[in-house]
Amino acid sequence: MSIRLLDRPGADDVAVDPRIQARRDEVSRDQQRRRRRRLIAIGAVVAVLALAFCISHSAAFDVDQIVVTGTAHVSTDQLLEASGVRVGQNLVDVDADAVRARLRSIPWVDDARAEIDWWSGVVRLDVTERVPVAAVATADAQWVVSDASGHALAVLPPGGPGLIAIENVAPVDPGSDFGPGIQAPLEVIAGLSSGLRSRVFAVIAGTDGTIQLRVLPSGVVDLCQPEQLPEKLANATTWFADVDDTKLATLKLCVPDSPVATRLP
Repeated sequence: MSIRLLDRPGADDVAVDPRIQARRDEVSRDQQRRRRRRLIAIGAVVAVLALAFCISHSAAFDVDQIVVTGTAHVSTDQLLEASGVRVGQNLVDVDADAVRARLRSIPWVDDARAEIDWWSGVVRLDVTERVPVAAVATADAQWVVSDASGHALAVLPPGGPGLIAIENVAPVDPGSDFGPGIQAPLEVIAGLSSGLRSRVFAVIAGTDGTIQLRVLPSGVVDLCQPEQLPEKLANATTWFADVDDTKLATLKLCVPDSPVATRLP
C-alpha cells in the first residue's frame, strides 16, 4: 500500500486579487506620505527654533543698558554686582526672578523688580530699600541699624547714630534678624508721637520683658510690661505737654490713666 503526499502550495504561489493588491499599495503610499509630512513638520519646527535661538542670542538682543532706581544706601556698583546682569549679556538669559532674589540678599533691600525692554535692550532694576528706625550698640561702640521688622541693615561707626537706641538687645550681623527681644522696643518706637519722639533717645528692654524710655533732658518713663502701649504712650505725650518735666527722675505708667512722677532733688 502506498501513501501519496499532497504538497501544500506556498504563500507566494497563492494568487492575490488585483483589487486587494491595489488597496495594499494605496495604504503603503498613504503611510509614506504621512511619514514625509511628519518629517517636514519636525524639520520646520527645528528650523524655527534654531532661527529663534540665533536671533535671541544675537547682538540685536543684548543688554545695552542697565538702569538702577530707588536706592539711597546701596551703591549702584553693588547692586549691579549682586544682580548678575551685565551689559552685552543676552536678554533671554536674564532671569527676572533670580535677579530679584539676588538683590533681596542685600541687607538694605526690602524688595526689587527687574524689567526687561526687549526693543531698547534696557534692563531696569527698581529697588525698594528698608527704612532704618533704631540702632543697637556693639561691644566696640559701633551701632547696628535695624528696620521696623528687626532686620539688621548696616554697621555704623562710633558716635551718634541719629536714631533711637535700643539697650539690652544683642547686636547681630547685617542681613540677620535680631530676634523676638527687639520686637516690643520696635513697637514702642513705631507708636511714638512726633512730640514724644523728639524727647526719647533710647528704649531699654528689660530682662523681665519690661520697657523703659530714656528721655531728654532727664529721666526715665517706665512703661512696665508692653501692654496697652497705645494708651500708655498717649498719656506720656499728654503728660510731657501739660506738666513741667524739670528734674524728672521717673514717670511710671504701669497703669495708663495713673501716671506717677518722681523728681531729682
